[in-house]
Amino acid sequence: MEIESSRIPPSATVSGNEQGTPVEKTGKTGADAPYGASQPAAETADRVSLTSDAQRLRELEASIANQPVVDHQRVNAVRDAVENGTFTVNAERIAEKVMSLEQAITGAR
Repeated sequence: MEIESSRIPPSATVSGNEQGTPVEKTGKTGADAPYGASQPAAETADRVSLTSDAQRLRELEASIANQPVVDHQRVNAVRDAVENGTFTVNAERIAEKVMSLEQAITGAR
């Protein structure tokens, strides 16, 4: 199934904020209206509101976007420890983290 972008009116806009944002309508009906539209010719505005979960997700995304991708100081410290032979592997801690990840994955199903 192919969706034609020409059926979406250029004046229809959606931009959000937590309190809801007016959405422009073309006011077209009948043959001139986009697929599925059945608004009266009078101007109307709808409001869009985000749930608290969606708002929290937006906040988390913004927080993550502000974090550096790589902690260069930590990478250099590990590299130095490997190069001079002082880096130690804690097998018990690794096993605990793998088990924790496995529990999180199976619990999410």
